[in-house]
Amino acid sequence: MGETQRKRTNKNNRLRGKAWERRIAEAVGGKRNLDKSRPHTDVETDTEVFEIKSTTAKLPTWIESAWRQGELAAAESDKKMGGIIKVWTGQRPAKAFLIQEVKIDEKQPEN
Repeated sequence: MGETQRKRTNKNNRLRGKAWERRIAEAVGGKRNLDKSRPHTDVETDTEVFEIKSTTAKLPTWIESAWRQGELAAAESDKKMGGIIKVWTGQRPAKAFLIQEVKIDEKQPEN
């Protein structure tokens, strides 16, 4: 890939990332961070900050499987699906992360 094409691709990726940040900010009731003095914050609410990562890669199989199992558990217990908690035990201390779905509309962002 030539340098001009690479620069164009990088610019398009940045624009696409900003579009996703705007959509996610709206979905979580927050705003996109434009303050350059806090470069690590993508989206924020009054009480939380979010790092936004988008990808065109397929959802990992373990997430799809765990999500289906969680939906079945929610239906059979007549409760809301709270999400997936993934625990990484190969380090000390172990780390656990909560994965929840953020509802966004079906329309894809521009760019």
